[in-house]
Amino acid sequence: MSESWNQNQDETGTQSRPNDALDAARGAAAGAAETLKSGVAAVRDVRAAARKLSAERARLKQLEDGLAADEETLARREEVEASYDEIMDTQSAVAEKAEREMQRRTEEVEKLEASIADLEKRLSQMREDHEHELRPYKKIMESARGRSEEASRTVGDAKRAVRSAESQVKDASERREQSILSANRAVDSSQARLRKVQDELKRAQGEGADPSAMKQLQDEVTTELARVEAARVDVSTVTNSAQSTVDAAQTHLWTQKQSLEEAQREADEAKQEYDERKSEYDELVEKAEAAEKELEEEIGRLKDEADEAKGAHDEAADRFDEATALLDEAKSVHETPEETRRLRQSIVDQRQDVTAQQALVDSLVEGERSLRASTRNARLTLYAAAAGVVIVIVAIIVLVALLQSR
Repeated sequence: MSESWNQNQDETGTQSRPNDALDAARGAAAGAAETLKSGVAAVRDVRAAARKLSAERARLKQLEDGLAADEETLARREEVEASYDEIMDTQSAVAEKAEREMQRRTEEVEKLEASIADLEKRLSQMREDHEHELRPYKKIMESARGRSEEASRTVGDAKRAVRSAESQVKDASERREQSILSANRAVDSSQARLRKVQDELKRAQGEGADPSAMKQLQDEVTTELARVEAARVDVSTVTNSAQSTVDAAQTHLWTQKQSLEEAQREADEAKQEYDERKSEYDELVEKAEAAEKELEEEIGRLKDEADEAKGAHDEAADRFDEATALLDEAKSVHETPEETRRLRQSIVDQRQDVTAQQALVDSLVEGERSLRASTRNARLTLYAAAAGVVIVIVAIIVLVALLQSR
């Protein structure tokens, strides 16, 4: 019986141990869940407190800015009211003086602009007159330039004609020498043949040759004599003809040189005339431009004066506007004392609002500080749990990557 009871006890103990472990695990899980829930709630509460504090601080800043603006406005109104008589006297004098200055400057600008318009009209008319006066001189100058350019082209043509005539003289002289040399060579050749036939005739006479052979040689001598004479006549004829050609070429060259001299003289005269006309025209243009420039400078000077007067007018207008604004402000403040009283009361109320809002902000600051201190452990536990989850996820990703690589 004792053994049976012990056996039952062992079985009962064995069954109770898994149940206890399960209950412990459930309790631990429930505790962890509760801890995380508390951590989340703590983070939420801290963030809500921070947002509330930020909103109330913004409200405090708005109230302080409004109060400062109204205080500045009130101080200005009190200052203006305290100096009302002085402001009215001083700024009225400033406005009157500025207005007189504006009027004077306006009249000055109108007068200067009228003078400028008159001078610009005179300048325009002067330019037209100068153009009209210079037009004939310009035409004369351009005509003289045309003649000079034409004469220069004629000189160029004459120089080319002279070079051509010189080439013709050279060619004619060379042909003359060649023709005479050729004719003299023909004479020499004919004389050589004549001497040869004469020598044959002497040998035939000395040897007592056949009369018919002698007769033939005598005829050849006669023929060669005629040829020698004809060749000598050709030398004279060729010489005279070639010399005539050379003389004609030299005459033509002389004629072309005379034409070149005449063309050069005419070109020099035309160039001199053009230089004189151009100098005359340039002098007149220079005088006209000097007169126009003098008038342009006068116009420029008056425009500078007008700009200066406009600047003085604008400065006076600024002083007038500033004085008028101060007068209007002083009148407005002096005529609305109820607004000053309302502003004073409003400032008193705003200061109370600022004091109350500052107390609220201070309370929220203290409340947020206390909340952060009391929930510090819960928030840290939440952050640690979140970090642990991240670590587990990363470990799982690494493990899966390792298994896939295998």
